Amino acid sequence: MQEQGNLIDTDELRAFDAVATKRSFSLAAAELGSAQSTVSQRIARLEKRLNRRLVHRTTRQVSLTPDGEAMLIYARSILALSEEARLRLARPGLKGVLKVGIEDEFVRTRLPEVLGIFRAQFPDFGLKFITGRNEHLRDVLRSHEVDVILGKSHNGKEAATLWEEQLIWVGHRSLQLRPSDPVPLVSYLKPSLTRDLTERALLTSRRPWIDVAECSNLLGVIAAARSGLGVMAIGKSFKKTVLEEVPEDAGLPPLGKLTYVVESNGASLDSAAGAFRAVLSEVAKRSTG
Repeated sequence: MQEQGNLIDTDELRAFDAVATKRSFSLAAAELGSAQSTVSQRIARLEKRLNRRLVHRTTRQVSLTPDGEAMLIYARSILALSEEARLRLARPGLKGVLKVGIEDEFVRTRLPEVLGIFRAQFPDFGLKFITGRNEHLRDVLRSHEVDVILGKSHNGKEAATLWEEQLIWVGHRSLQLRPSDPVPLVSYLKPSLTRDLTERALLTSRRPWIDVAECSNLLGVIAAARSGLGVMAIGKSFKKTVLEEVPEDAGLPPLGKLTYVVESNGASLDSAAGAFRAVLSEVAKRSTG
């Protein structure tokens, strides 16, 4: 005898999710590769298990009851967890050490989340990190000090795109900037892709600027901007609460986008680097939508 209140029957939940999505028993059956009668039976068993009416069905339409709408949230969460567990357990265990280079801006914002996910999925696998500016990371990749890097696009043949990052102007809230003022610019030392885009935007808009601070790393750039010395360019999803986006009335030109990519030494990513890239991609999607 089935125990009432035991909700975990993924076949029933999948049938319910399919019917809720398609609003049709026949379309749900086609999607699941089952007979329509099987789908109906699974929905009926789920309703009996819950002692709640979940689906309202007429000759013309299928709709969810209020209890059905509430149950759909739980059903999809349970199915997502089930799929995550299946993928995790089906994945072969990784052992060894992966040497990784990570770009500064990502390190300060999202790296802890990436490390947490990777550690949970591959507890027996080690990581060694080099962090820094994009140009330095490319050097250590060429010298085989790392196996894979996450950096900004340079149109390399081995680059695998993860996401595009919109650049914005940020500065301390105390900084007042008028459209007629030369832009007090805080930037990286050259060479720098971010600096190149920044200066190109200012030149294109014929907006004069003054280099008030040049720094070799992100910590220095942020410190200078936080002090109120000037404005800087940074990826929108990397913006810190201590800095505010420069208002439109300052008249600063749009900056465009940078592409973040994964590059490796080999012709293709091996299993370890591929797994790390998958985690990076997952976190990037969460952060940028």
